[in-house]
Amino acid sequence: MAGDNNNQFGLIILGNSGVGKSFLANILLGREAFRHEFSARSVTHRTEFQEITIDDQDYAIFNIPGLIEADQTRIDLNKREIDRAFTLRPNSLIIYVFALINGRMHNKDAVAFNAINKAYPLKVESLLLVVNRLPVVRPKNYEGETILLLQDILGREISEKRICFLNHINRDDIDERAALRNQLLSSIVELSPREHIKQQDICLQADEVAILKEDIRKMIRQFEENKLFFENEIREHQKRHEDLVMQQKAESERFQCIIEQQAKEAREMEEKRVEQIRQMEERLRHMQAEHQRQTTELINKSNAEAASIRQLLLRSQQAQDQLRQQIASLQNQQPQVIYRTQGGGGKRRGCVIS
Repeated sequence: MAGDNNNQFGLIILGNSGVGKSFLANILLGREAFRHEFSARSVTHRTEFQEITIDDQDYAIFNIPGLIEADQTRIDLNKREIDRAFTLRPNSLIIYVFALINGRMHNKDAVAFNAINKAYPLKVESLLLVVNRLPVVRPKNYEGETILLLQDILGREISEKRICFLNHINRDDIDERAALRNQLLSSIVELSPREHIKQQDICLQADEVAILKEDIRKMIRQFEENKLFFENEIREHQKRHEDLVMQQKAESERFQCIIEQQAKEAREMEEKRVEQIRQMEERLRHMQAEHQRQTTELINKSNAEAASIRQLLLRSQQAQDQLRQQIASLQNQQPQVIYRTQGGGGKRRGCVIS
């Protein structure tokens, strides 16, 4: 690990080509920083990153090529790009994105996850699994079933807090984009950056992918065939997921109320600032007029009177300069609304104006 990266954090978004990594990165950034297309072919060939601030902490958010490609040369290049991200920011949050194909999870997403996880054991405290582009209407207990399935094919326990189910949205709808961003952030703020140390090279060969995908396919088929035996577990996971969603919704609504209140206070502060500037500029105009009047009188005064007026003019100029500085300071002062989570028994959101 590079020593100068110890105190720098990353948000590394992983997943195969076409799952929506670049789109989700742009959603988090609130701007179109990364190129993205709805395509099974990779549009990202080099590791890119942008700076983002979440909960008062700066992160480098990485847009990384998908691991699995058709030829070994591309796979090897993608391995190097993934290594580069972990080298640049070993202390990171990790988002791994799964996407649905014809309503089902793609087995190659599990293959890529397992290959990366063996090379860089992903810490539960810093890992968020995202199931992306879900239809709004989906089967009952879908989330509970998916959580149990992922536990099976990934070979690890998965808390409901560590998996985020994202609906397919209209990309041109501002409100839907904002809601998606808030949902992602609600999950991300529960994570903590952890150091990810490479244990081995990412082992994946193009000629092995078909075999590994078939292994995952068999596991999924076996899960489907035995699903009835897991009904209680599925319902338990579904219940915990729905409780979490309700909790996050309530927190989001409270957070929105706080935002609106703080935005109102920010507007009031701005109105007050503008009025202060108006009054000070009015005072300055009166001072300038008086200064000009005294300058005119100076011409016809005796030496003694002129000396007295010059003193008054000097003090007037100093007072005007001071007032101009105050006006400039107020003009440059913009009220800011800062959103942050606060610790305690659990994280909660709050915001302050500074």
